[in-house]
Amino acid sequence: MNKKLVFCGGGNMAEGIIRVLLSRGVAVPECITVSELVPDRRTFLSSTYGITAVAEAGDAIKIADMVVVAVNPYQVPSVTQMLKPLVADHAIVLSIAAAITLGALAEQVGENRKIARVVPNTLGQSGNGYSAVCVNARCTDQDKAFIDEVLGALGQVMHLPEGLFNAFSSFSNVGPLWCYKMIEALVDAGVYVGFNRQEARNIVIKNMVGVACVLEESGDHPVMRVDRMTSPGGVTIESLRVLQQEGFATALMNSVIAGFTKTNALE
Repeated sequence: MNKKLVFCGGGNMAEGIIRVLLSRGVAVPECITVSELVPDRRTFLSSTYGITAVAEAGDAIKIADMVVVAVNPYQVPSVTQMLKPLVADHAIVLSIAAAITLGALAEQVGENRKIARVVPNTLGQSGNGYSAVCVNARCTDQDKAFIDEVLGALGQVMHLPEGLFNAFSSFSNVGPLWCYKMIEALVDAGVYVGFNRQEARNIVIKNMVGVACVLEESGDHPVMRVDRMTSPGGVTIESLRVLQQEGFATALMNSVIAGFTKTNALE
């Protein structure tokens, strides 16, 4: 891809996207410019990734094919005010700023602009995990394909109505937490029954990866796989009994609901 990208903001999220775009060959350093106010950060980004990092990127914005708004929500109005007279008609303004709606972006950067709102995948380094995207009516199918190409470097892309963005943030983006905590608990349990910590970690991680692959490839519901594992009077059904007794499923559901409620309260 030889299209020109400008990132307004050079923080961790922008850096993560840039790193993956370059490592997967989706973009080349010559086509990426970052507008970043902190001098040390500009030096780090340019020396690490070979991209252009500047305090003011007005000239680059004028010829950009995509401008990524990658700042904290409170900084968005000042960024969009700067962008409004500069962005080319063909360019896509793609925002990864939390809780800033398409409507708010259109008011600030111009109703005639092509605008996309994105909740980016936080597991981009693995190539797995979803980014959510919603575009306004100005975006064409070709624009959507361009957006998918950029976000596809991070993993999978899911086009959602904007009304589901809070649910996505609290379910998909928080999702790794539950996996990490489950792995942590299982590793501790493995140590308790006699494995050293590295052995327990290796077993748990491969089980997690294996289960994910089996479910993805087979399309089976997890219940089907659990049924196959639980023979009468066996070890697995005994382990399942204790999980149910301790409220494992209820605790997970309550955690998801709590995160969703918190996300809604932050709007």
